[in-house]
Amino acid sequence: MTDALATQRWVPAESSRAPLPSSTDVLVVGGGIAGAAMAYHLAKAGVEVTLVERGELNREASGTNAGSFHLQLAIHQLSGQGAAADRERLLAEARLSLKAFAVWQELGAELDAPLDVHLTGGWMVAETPEQLRTLRDKYELEQLAGIETEVVTGDELRQRAPFLSDTVIGATYCPLEGHANPLIVAPLYALRASQHGAVIRTHTEVLGIDVTAATGARRFTVHTDAGSIDAHRVVDCAGAWAGELAAMVGLRLPVRSEGLHVNVTEPRPRLLTPMVQHIGRRLTLKQTEQNTFIIGGGWPSPAAPRPERYPTSWHSAAGSTAVAVSVVPALADVRVVRTWSGVIVFTDDFSPVVGESVRVPGFHACVSSTGFTFSPLLAHRLAEHMVAPSASRRFPERYALDRATPGTTS
Repeated sequence: MTDALATQRWVPAESSRAPLPSSTDVLVVGGGIAGAAMAYHLAKAGVEVTLVERGELNREASGTNAGSFHLQLAIHQLSGQGAAADRERLLAEARLSLKAFAVWQELGAELDAPLDVHLTGGWMVAETPEQLRTLRDKYELEQLAGIETEVVTGDELRQRAPFLSDTVIGATYCPLEGHANPLIVAPLYALRASQHGAVIRTHTEVLGIDVTAATGARRFTVHTDAGSIDAHRVVDCAGAWAGELAAMVGLRLPVRSEGLHVNVTEPRPRLLTPMVQHIGRRLTLKQTEQNTFIIGGGWPSPAAPRPERYPTSWHSAAGSTAVAVSVVPALADVRVVRTWSGVIVFTDDFSPVVGESVRVPGFHACVSSTGFTFSPLLAHRLAEHMVAPSASRRFPERYALDRATPGTTS
């Protein structure tokens, strides 16, 4: 690769805003990490693919999250009924985490560029006996799945993590957790996809989809504000808006979305290297290479109708930082210098939505709540299945697109 290509990180604007082609084999909708990864793997395999994004690439969830790698089972994966009640699902997700981690380990080499991946290790803390029991329960599942974690309490915890508050009575540690720069990965996937022949079009919003009964090459006519395009297959990578897209072809996806907050502080001398999460309260905390602290964890942002963006709120910004200070007291006098809102997608049954619809053949989706961690893996697997369908590449029934559509039996 030439030096110019090695330093290029974005699809050129003049290319991404060119006219929409009239047809394509696969139309990918959504320019976040899932959509860009889908376009990359399909194009690399020689598939004719077009990606459309209604705004700019990586402008929504993929580019506004805190960039954390989650290997430990986290609060947003728990149904509230206890780890034992969700045993099979959580065990499957823990095993999937390891496979996702393996993809991230090789992703810089795959995309031929540094991704600011930092494996720092991670603590998940508990402040009540009930939370500590949850840590112990999920620790057993993580061990069965092959994830290296340990439960640490008492004097050992104080020695190994002296920055934690006395209110923290126990924590699990995983050496494989860390973070990457969320501003880099999706745009780089899109750039590599375009270099393999994919068509990338931004500022192209899908307004409707017509589905024909024909079995020929172009089953879908997708209408956008930049014109219409015929496609043999469609992949829904619209994240928080995946349900709206699926509804255009008569499907109901079990997805919902929430706005969320992320806060960044001024730099301070190095205090903590590992990431810190909470099993019972919304918190992710990390100190960056620039020594600033990123405080996330999914504190909500008020909803806003498009084209408005989710606004920030004092309640969530203050609540998020208050949890961080209660867990790491040394942050009490650190100033927050920036806060922004993002969006996250959740599924009603906690499982991803990945694969092809039975009711609407040719319509696929790739949607995951822990999208930054899992999307590179799930997109690669879905692309492989679309290129060479086989029983061995089928996704579990609990991932099925049709599972929430009335009149469907999975």
